[in-house]
Amino acid sequence: MSAENDPITDPPACSGCGTEMELAAEGTMKTVPVIGDEVEFQQFSCPRCGQGTRFERSGPDDEWSRPVG
Repeated sequence: MSAENDPITDPPACSGCGTEMELAAEGTMKTVPVIGDEVEFQQFSCPRCGQGTRFERSGPDDEWSRPVG
């Protein structure tokens, strides 16, 4: 598996308390049910304060990014 296909290897730090976040969920979903584009996601949560963040990408060659909106 090439580097661009790998999940995020360095979990993000919580912006609230600085603790390393833990992977809470990952998978794929459609942006709009039935007809939408499929995106891959990883969701992280802070074990200390409960804050969370989510990263998405549209395809295996895309970089992980936080969704806008």
